[in-house]
Amino acid sequence: DEVKRIILDPYLPALDPTYSARGPIGENTFLISRLGPPTADELTNDQMLKIVRSETTDLEVNTLVWKCLGYRFDPEKESWSPDEVFPKWKERFPDPPDFIGMRRVYSQDVDGPSLRSNQALVRSIPSEYKQSLKPTLKPLGFNGFKLNQLTPNITRRAQCANWLIFYREQLFGYTLEELKERRRLKKEAEVAAEKKREEEEGNVFKSPVKEVF
Repeated sequence: DEVKRIILDPYLPALDPTYSARGPIGENTFLISRLGPPTADELTNDQMLKIVRSETTDLEVNTLVWKCLGYRFDPEKESWSPDEVFPKWKERFPDPPDFIGMRRVYSQDVDGPSLRSNQALVRSIPSEYKQSLKPTLKPLGFNGFKLNQLTPNITRRAQCANWLIFYREQLFGYTLEELKERRRLKKEAEVAAEKKREEEEGNVFKSPVKEVF
């Protein structure tokens, strides 16, 4: 892949507290609107590729993740509400967090909240989906990143795209009640499978997943 390592300068427009509501989005080839829930067209592999190739703005990436988490934009109030956000996520993040670090200032006091919110998003991805990005986008010519290409911005974009792929495949199109029932059935099956493994092989460590709903 022809992605190069680019160290971005601080982005002054993102310092404006109204930037998440008023900053420009959807002006180029990335399909995104603040209004309503996410759409299938906003979640295609082409869209994911644009995210990892930095062919979108940081605000556009954030906006798509916010919509998928259930934040909804009120154009009259010019604000985001958590009315449809997954309950566990809503409790921790009543306002939509900056997953990318739009200000591109990486001191701990400025960037800490963005880093922690991104880490929380990554933890919500089940283990079987944590490495979905490269195999999903490889047919479109994406071969991953080399270590020397990675910056905080590129890394977080990739993590957001990976979460969006998981969301599209497992959560998109389902009501919260349907998702809760699917989770209950999945946990029952996991408990039964774990019990069987323990009987056959002994205890097996399993990495915890912090679900968003």
